[in-house]
Amino acid sequence: MLPTSEESVTMELGSTDARFELVSAPDPSLVQSPTSPFWYQQDQDSHGSPVNVEPDAALADPFALLPDATVVAVRQTDVTVESAAGVTGMTAYEGDVWEPDFEPKYTVTAGRVPAGDGEVMATAAALERLGARLGESVRVLDPARDALVVGVVDAAEHPDSKPLLFGSLGAFTGQPKAAPGDSFFVLDQELDWDAVQRLNQHGAVVWSRSVLLEPPPPGTYQLQDSGAVQGPVVSVIMITAVGAAFAVVEVALLAGAAFVVGARRQQRSLAIVASSGGQRSTLFQIVSAGGLVLGTAGGIMGLGLGIAAGSAFMAFTADGSGTQYWGYHLSFPVLVGVALFAILVGWLSALVPAWAASRIDVVAALRGARRPARPSRHRRWVGFTLLGVGLGLTLAAAAVLATVVSREGFISNVPLFSAAWIAVFAGPVLAQAGAILVAPTLLILASRVLGRLGLGARLATRDAARNPARSVPALAAVMGAVFLGTVVIGYIGSAEARSSETYEHWNARGQVVVELNSWDAAAGRPTVLPIADAVADALKAQLNSSDVRVLSGEESFHLRAPSDVTLVPQLVLPDKFQCEPASQGSSWEDCGTPTYLVTEGLGPRIWAGSVSDLALILNTPVSEAAQETLQNGGAVALYSEYVRDDGTILLEWRRASDLHEAAMGNDTVIAERSESLSAVVQEPEHSIYFGAFMLAETAKDLGLELVEYRILAALDGPPTDAQLDAARASLRALGGQDLLLRYEAGPSDTIGTTGWAVVAVAALIALAASAVALGLARVEGRRDDATLSSIGASPAVRRNFGFWQAIVIVGLGALIGGLLGLSPTAATGLTGAMPFAAPPLQVVAIVIALPLFIAACSWLFTGRVRSPSRRPTD
Repeated sequence: MLPTSEESVTMELGSTDARFELVSAPDPSLVQSPTSPFWYQQDQDSHGSPVNVEPDAALADPFALLPDATVVAVRQTDVTVESAAGVTGMTAYEGDVWEPDFEPKYTVTAGRVPAGDGEVMATAAALERLGARLGESVRVLDPARDALVVGVVDAAEHPDSKPLLFGSLGAFTGQPKAAPGDSFFVLDQELDWDAVQRLNQHGAVVWSRSVLLEPPPPGTYQLQDSGAVQGPVVSVIMITAVGAAFAVVEVALLAGAAFVVGARRQQRSLAIVASSGGQRSTLFQIVSAGGLVLGTAGGIMGLGLGIAAGSAFMAFTADGSGTQYWGYHLSFPVLVGVALFAILVGWLSALVPAWAASRIDVVAALRGARRPARPSRHRRWVGFTLLGVGLGLTLAAAAVLATVVSREGFISNVPLFSAAWIAVFAGPVLAQAGAILVAPTLLILASRVLGRLGLGARLATRDAARNPARSVPALAAVMGAVFLGTVVIGYIGSAEARSSETYEHWNARGQVVVELNSWDAAAGRPTVLPIADAVADALKAQLNSSDVRVLSGEESFHLRAPSDVTLVPQLVLPDKFQCEPASQGSSWEDCGTPTYLVTEGLGPRIWAGSVSDLALILNTPVSEAAQETLQNGGAVALYSEYVRDDGTILLEWRRASDLHEAAMGNDTVIAERSESLSAVVQEPEHSIYFGAFMLAETAKDLGLELVEYRILAALDGPPTDAQLDAARASLRALGGQDLLLRYEAGPSDTIGTTGWAVVAVAALIALAASAVALGLARVEGRRDDATLSSIGASPAVRRNFGFWQAIVIVGLGALIGGLLGLSPTAATGLTGAMPFAAPPLQVVAIVIALPLFIAACSWLFTGRVRSPSRRPTD
């Protein structure tokens, strides 16, 4: 996932020697980082203005900076084109990127290079979207003209599905000369660090191949490596460390349990060795050597499977972008280290069982005597203490987070914030250690409760309780897997809930909106196109929407001339929600005013229409109270902030000219007329940019001048690219320009994909741990199975035995792991640091459904056991 220096430079520069951008007029104080060029600084005054640059100073001539080099300007822009289905927008690059020096950043794969502005190149995805082939013309809009596609380009930094167009400088923008914001590539002159510093003084920041590959020694330049560059490396190291620690715990628990069972099964052999004069060290070496064998075999197999799985994953998920998987990096020193690490973990897993085996009671072992283990009272109370301390630490750390993080995400104390986040997740880890210590006691309690459910349940739960050396590691392994899974999905769910809280919805999810705002060049002010009905018909036809409505609102003062003295109505917020955002660094939120209440743009705050219009706006049925208020000449406020203490909303009429002056911050506006309307509140599911709604008859009685501002359409599902292209083409034909068409998909939803992937991984680990644990129980319980079979126990008893054994071990581990895994996000939810929004379906799947599935598999695969055969005696 991390690029080598050569790979990152190649993706940035292709085969060119350097690239630079002009970020300032010439300034002798400008310096940059050699490895992170856009991390630069220059001397500034207290207001943040450069002190060595005149306010109107011009940028340097980019081609005069390196007179002996070939410099190619490249510009990124957006272009509107006719697609196979209608009209769409694409990213376009201007400049001679088809030169061989740009390979492999840009590579010509077919055709030829453009010979003029009327010829362009495209990616394969762009040709498909445009419905064109090599040698055919495409229609470029604004201004409308035809362009001949003469070649195909592969852009290595973009996915294969990204539609891109390429042309000479000015082919799309109409500006054939280099301009501020362009990038300048140097093709035939190497720039060393001294040359980069000289260009800095001319206001340029530089990506130099030689400097990026061999930066100057640390300490010889002013700006050291940026933390942003180190961030990905630190993240990979932290994730690897957590994964390694988790692997050590899981392997040590399961392998340790396996060695305990193995030592028990060979205790008679070990006792014979000891009775024949074998030393304790010999017994220790016999058992611990198995750890070396297990670690070696597991390490070799794990390396092979890991490399194969990683290679297959990269092959099947690659999207063609060179920045997704920078290269195929197999570090043999790292692989050898992983193998040695596996051997070490296997050996460490066998140490405790080997130590116990070296201290066996030889006489008892030869007799075959076994006694059930009893939980230590001291260990039990230590475990309960750790549980309480861990959960208390999590709750306290969450409370600290709530005090240092504002609702807007501002962190007032960064070190304390970092320490609190670590403590939030460290608490449950400490609590897990306590849960492992009290697990024997919990198994005994479970056996007393579940043992009443039948013979199979009684035998299984007693077996688990009397063999904690085998049961507790398995329980802990399942607990760790479920804990990690619930922590991740709980955090993802909470993070998405916070993102959803701050996401700005323009309308309800699953709806398409078209704004009829336009610009009247002749009048020099905004206008609204009178094409509402035609737009509605176009949306019905192109998007297959059966519920399309034209929404009308009061005419905004923006549509009036600055000299117009006509009175314009406005919806007034109560005084307690009005403040000056710029005063002493305050914000609208400081006085409890959400942004959507004060950001109106060109749209109205007073809307009028029918009850059906309001239902579509809210995306839910209108309440009876709201319908009654509307019928009685009142209004429905979408937010309680609009409603005053007496249950009314206030409308005030002001002169349009005064409102224009107020918008410029010149005068205080005095209301010429005011009206109060009774109102009720019906809030939408998400905050949207609407104010208050009334019936059209009420608006007419008030003398409001309504304008058809917006078209709203409800869709059954997300529109396809072809549908959107067709709709934009229809709108363009109606309005003569690109009207704003927006589909409200809402914030991104990763919990539906990433969450289930986490559940799957945790489930696989829990299944493997359960298979090992239950397999060990079956191996160690063969004598008991034979005894049950010899006395005539039915197959149902043995199947029930396997079922309840899985329930008590896997179920208890999953329950404890799930509760501890949800504790961090639950604590942040209780304290208000972050909303608690763990996805219930995924939590149920991993905490409840998974143990039941494993128990069902254990019941299904518990087969008939043959009684030991007896040879006839002579």
